[in-house]
Amino acid sequence: MNLEISTEPLRLTLFGYGGAIEAGNVAASGKRLMDSMWKEVQARRIANKGINHWVYLPNSMIFTGVELVAPVSEVGTLEKIEVSLERYAKYVHVGPYALLPQIWPQLFVLLAQRNEQPRFPNLEIYGHWNPDPTQCETTIVIDLIP
Repeated sequence: MNLEISTEPLRLTLFGYGGAIEAGNVAASGKRLMDSMWKEVQARRIANKGINHWVYLPNSMIFTGVELVAPVSEVGTLEKIEVSLERYAKYVHVGPYALLPQIWPQLFVLLAQRNEQPRFPNLEIYGHWNPDPTQCETTIVIDLIP
């Protein structure tokens, strides 16, 4: 696995919805929030970059959001979250989304072997959807203690 450590600041302003990961089911909880977010974005015709961001937060919380193309005065019920990382691990997964739950533990093992200490937030940044699941691209970002 090609896990790189970056010190290039990562700053994101995302609009979407946050909530609890219900019954440990990350995929269902995130998809529910993401679908609600896209419904609001599309209904308001808010210009956006079209990339899903899933932000994993402490206490089994998750936020799903999207970056906007330009500031918007009216975002309806969308919530805003700022993500600011100074030092983080980055891994690009190419393949089915269904494999992501298997990838995360492997990444944490690699980080432990490198004496790195992860902390929240962590992210999944999804590339544009591809009908071929083997070509789907997801960037995993794990915040690290400096």
